[in-house]
Amino acid sequence: MTMRDQIWNAALEQLVAKGKFKAAEVMDELDLSERQRQTVRRTLRQLEEQGWLSRESKQSGIWRLGKKGRMLLNVSEDTIDESRE
Repeated sequence: MTMRDQIWNAALEQLVAKGKFKAAEVMDELDLSERQRQTVRRTLRQLEEQGWLSRESKQSGIWRLGKKGRMLLNVSEDTIDESRE
């Protein structure tokens, strides 16, 4: 599995579990170094462009479910509601 695939998978797992996450949480889960931060950000932006993730603004560090994520991932409404808090 490529690093991009690992990041993609970890991000989607965070969404299903919590409904939101920060890039640092993905990095911690995968035990990535600071050097790999740009790869994480680039991958998360790709997920955002494809509709899996969303953010309130381009500067926001909190990633949430995008339209495609809501449609295709099994995330409870309670988790989605809690992620908005």
